[in-house]
Amino acid sequence: MEKTDREYYTLDDMFVSKAAKRARSGEEEEIQRRKAIHEHQQLAARMEKCPYCFDSSELSKHLIIAIGTKSFPTFGLMFLLSHHSFLLWCISEAEMFRNALVKMFEAKDLDCVFLETNMSMKKRYHMVYECIPLPKEVGDMAPIYFKKAIMESDEEWSVNKKLIDLSSKDVRKSVPKGLPYFSVDFGLQGGFAHVIEDQHKFPHYFGK
Repeated sequence: MEKTDREYYTLDDMFVSKAAKRARSGEEEEIQRRKAIHEHQQLAARMEKCPYCFDSSELSKHLIIAIGTKSFPTFGLMFLLSHHSFLLWCISEAEMFRNALVKMFEAKDLDCVFLETNMSMKKRYHMVYECIPLPKEVGDMAPIYFKKAIMESDEEWSVNKKLIDLSSKDVRKSVPKGLPYFSVDFGLQGGFAHVIEDQHKFPHYFGK
């Protein structure tokens, strides 16, 4: 029998107590079930209207350049085939497309930068990896401008390192899992990453 502070604890009291516990447990399970259904419905609605999902009617399919096993590039952008919110899921395939884009722009005497802003992770927005072509002279100066802008962005005092150098390792090994981040790569030379401390102070258009 359960411990009780009452002097007279009858068998009926025990059954009532057990029944109440089962009722509370059932209520909690029902709340969790409803919450899961609501989150699934929200995600389904977001995917249906997502302009970046491959199966979506909102996607401009005539802009697709190629289709990989996990991702596909369009003009200036690269998306994942399924609705994932960050590039880490298909880093190897992203590198393959990135190499091809850099070579294409080099043939046209252009430089390029690659941008990813991964924020609002609970809302699970579709991952967008942007490739922006630049004149060579602008591309040469881009690391200086981005370094300065990242150092001046977000919170003055940050918990995480303000500027992460990606010249020797990729963003997957540099950013703590589950944290929002911004990353920029300069052609094939590596680049910088920044762990976003305050998503309200860090604009989505920062890279552009």
